[in-house]
Amino acid sequence: MTGDFDFRFFTMAAEIRDSGISVPIEDFVPFRDKPFASRERFLPLVMPAMAHSIKRFDPAVIHQHFATWAWPAIRAAKAENIPLVTTLHGSDVVMAGRQATTAMAKWHHHNINLAQKYSSKILAVSEYLANQAIGNGFPSKKITVHYQGIDTDVFRPLDQLREGPNHRSSRPTVLFVGALNDQKGILHLARASVELFGLCEHELVVVGRGVHQEELRQMSQTHPHIRMLGQLSRDEVLAQLQSATLLVAPSRFHNGAREAAGLVLLEAQASGTPVVAYRSGGTPEMVGPNSGRLVTEDDVGGLGNAIRSVLELDSASYAAMKHAAREYVLSQRSLKQSVEELTEHYLEIGKS
Repeated sequence: MTGDFDFRFFTMAAEIRDSGISVPIEDFVPFRDKPFASRERFLPLVMPAMAHSIKRFDPAVIHQHFATWAWPAIRAAKAENIPLVTTLHGSDVVMAGRQATTAMAKWHHHNINLAQKYSSKILAVSEYLANQAIGNGFPSKKITVHYQGIDTDVFRPLDQLREGPNHRSSRPTVLFVGALNDQKGILHLARASVELFGLCEHELVVVGRGVHQEELRQMSQTHPHIRMLGQLSRDEVLAQLQSATLLVAPSRFHNGAREAAGLVLLEAQASGTPVVAYRSGGTPEMVGPNSGRLVTEDDVGGLGNAIRSVLELDSASYAAMKHAAREYVLSQRSLKQSVEELTEHYLEIGKS
């Protein structure tokens, strides 16, 4: 970040898989050798200790992610009169719009109300989410859109020039990365791929796990062009993004919510891979104007047509789309740009 900042991350329970992380991280739930799911039950017990540690650090600004479970950050901010920034990511906004009928839901609503009251600034990860938040009671005068950025030094195209999808020495690859559930639209993509295969040869590579994985495995036995890779490491996902012809992210409305952003779309574009997605939620804000195709939500036939239109591009047009995808992230959604904007937010409320 621009300027001199001393960061410390506080979380109730962390599961750190990247050994390269060097910033100080304090978590408070014991049994660090256990899976996160088994530690989650202890979250309410550690909140006072977490609030005390935040106060002891004596920050100039506190940045809370998610308006739910925000109590430790809010308590520290109130006690020491420290400016508070809260970033909304989606599930917190959905929760704010639902009736609180259980003890847990009432607790989340209590946290959300405190975040609305005591945050100096509220950041939403998309324009779509900002509008949803305002509709669900968040104060419009505090809300600013702050797009999350992608590290374009990590997510970058392969060094060697890859030929366009019409080059028949290898079969074009359509990639899906995400949870295998209804909101991510994986079954829509699988159906579109099966219908398309006889007209446009390709391989559908599915990365992730979820409730539909067994159904997809059975489908892959009947349709062997579908290849299931399961859960992959960060480096393995990057390799898939770089080598794919096209990433498809058909996120859709499900259980009262739509995708707030969709970072995998930006990761793919930064890697020089065009994208196809449903025009749903904050997804359109993550797709460059010349980076791929947007399709009406739940239009499976349209999804297949959009995939085919990219796979059948001539080499020059496909290369231009790859270049446009990369340039969109570099100019509009890079980590560098996101950090610079966040720095300005910190400096602004730190002076107020």
